[in-house]
Amino acid sequence: MHKTIFILVISMLAACNSSKHSVSEAAAPAANEPFLIYKTVADYSQNVPVILNADKTMIVSYPSPSDVSVNGQLLKPIELENGYLLDRKGISMNVAFTSYTYEAYSKLDVAPSIDKLKDRIIDDDPLLEFYDCSRHLKIKGDINKVNSLIADEFKGCVRIK
Repeated sequence: MHKTIFILVISMLAACNSSKHSVSEAAAPAANEPFLIYKTVADYSQNVPVILNADKTMIVSYPSPSDVSVNGQLLKPIELENGYLLDRKGISMNVAFTSYTYEAYSKLDVAPSIDKLKDRIIDDDPLLEFYDCSRHLKIKGDINKVNSLIADEFKGCVRIK
């Protein structure tokens, strides 16, 4: 029984991954890639995010300087309508933003120490709204359709905050 379910799930994931759309600003999504849309209390679209633990006392995840760009393109969030942003780095509810800009961070030879990163946090509670729209993953690369999703009040998405 478990083997049948496993095969069914793998088949469904393969089918989902086979229909990729052309994308102008973002890479085509992979089947397991999150589709997160958020709004922040201030404009942090140029700032590198880190992930904190649940009580926001410790950094549990941060990017390497080589992780903030792909083929020379910085992985800043994509600006959407009404001040929303499309995540491209894998943030979570425990995101915090540092004073490092994507551009400056991408030029570092190595990631700063955890202590240095912690000292550079400028907001450890930046999210106003946060949605998981993974049910709509197939439209992630089409910014017009993503903006339509916003206009449709995130129908089919899960509001996390």
